[in-house]
Amino acid sequence: MSLRALAKKVGVSASMLSLVETGRSRSSVSTLYAIVEALDMSMVDLFDTPPSPNGSAPVPAATIEARLDTEVAIVRRDQGRRIEMDSGVVWEQLGPATGSGTEFLRVTYPPGAKSSVSGRFQRHTGHEHAYIMEGELTCQVGFQEVVLGTGDSMVFDSSRPHLLENRSDRDVHAIWFIVRPKPDSGP
Repeated sequence: MSLRALAKKVGVSASMLSLVETGRSRSSVSTLYAIVEALDMSMVDLFDTPPSPNGSAPVPAATIEARLDTEVAIVRRDQGRRIEMDSGVVWEQLGPATGSGTEFLRVTYPPGAKSSVSGRFQRHTGHEHAYIMEGELTCQVGFQEVVLGTGDSMVFDSSRPHLLENRSDRDVHAIWFIVRPKPDSGP
């Protein structure tokens, strides 16, 4: 797919998409999801080449996904990938890409950060499972607004319009599971 075709499908300019691709600009969460869905991939595919602990060169995937057997995969504390969105939200990979359709993340919302820079609701495939480790996160899902605090959790269908926001003056740290259908699985 060409850059222009992808940009049109995602609803952004080709030049903006190029800046994101080359790392000269950061994407919003909603744009990132739109790109992933347009390319029929999973968010975990974005974490496919982990950096080394000192940031100098990629660590071979075999080092990150140390498989003790076919059921166990490990990401060491200093080897997880990190994505910082233009809204300030940070995703840190807690589990390696296993092809299961599940994304396992630690998410940080600094004060004032939103899941969408524009403040517009987003929607995408899958279900989200969140556990707030620290802080207070305002979550709007459809017409319902709730404030989650330390120790609270939430599950929702990601196809419902949603917006997540830190309205407090402290960072919010949360554990997030995003469960999406596998790209190759049918209805």
